[in-house]
Amino acid sequence: MQQNYAFIDAQNLNSWLYKLGWKIDWKRFREYLREEAGVEVAYVFLGFMLGNQDLYLMLQKSWFVVVFKEVLTMESGEVKGNIDAELILQAMIDYDRYDQALIVSGDGDFTCLLRYLGQNNKLLGVLAPYEKGLSSLIQKLAGDKVEFLRSLRKKIEYRPTREARVRTGPKPPMKQEINIPEIKEVPTKQNKNSEKKWGERQKNRRNPVNRTQEKKIPAMKQEPQVHPEQKKSTPINGTLYRGTVK
Repeated sequence: MQQNYAFIDAQNLNSWLYKLGWKIDWKRFREYLREEAGVEVAYVFLGFMLGNQDLYLMLQKSWFVVVFKEVLTMESGEVKGNIDAELILQAMIDYDRYDQALIVSGDGDFTCLLRYLGQNNKLLGVLAPYEKGLSSLIQKLAGDKVEFLRSLRKKIEYRPTREARVRTGPKPPMKQEINIPEIKEVPTKQNKNSEKKWGERQKNRRNPVNRTQEKKIPAMKQEPQVHPEQKKSTPINGTLYRGTVK
């Protein structure tokens, strides 16, 4: 029985499928590789990023061998994790273990590997994401052994199940589910006084200087404004008032 290996450039694969507007179902893709391409071992090469642990765990549960590459973050914020060297190196390490190799990528950097595999009858084929994303060098080397994921879309496209759609859908408000009447709290006089005192304490804490001034310096009383004629006719304390003083 022939034993084939697959070497998958996940970065090239995901970037082109994102542009095409669909996602790959990695479990279904692994079944296709095993049943229709005779792939016993499938490597996935991708850059390691925090926050994608669920993806990495899912790939391993789907019987992929995951090979990580350390990524670099540029000053512009762009993340780079080119895995070309890792894929070529792994293909040569396992060279004597497989009968033929399937390269899943459209990147022209793998032309040296494709040429060597083709010369030694070790090239099973090339599975590229899209026609426009295929290097012309690969097209010349692989020829009729090139196939595109577009033709496999119905078999390997990710389709969320009905349970996933229901689970991720919007939920009705809690009041409508339980049907509990809304209860309004009526503040008592004690609550108002306590809130007022708490507010005064907060005001004094924010402005301690004004607080000391209010305690030490009493407010000055303003004298009522008196007309000048009234001042003349006002008697002096201790004297007898006998009429208007001119």
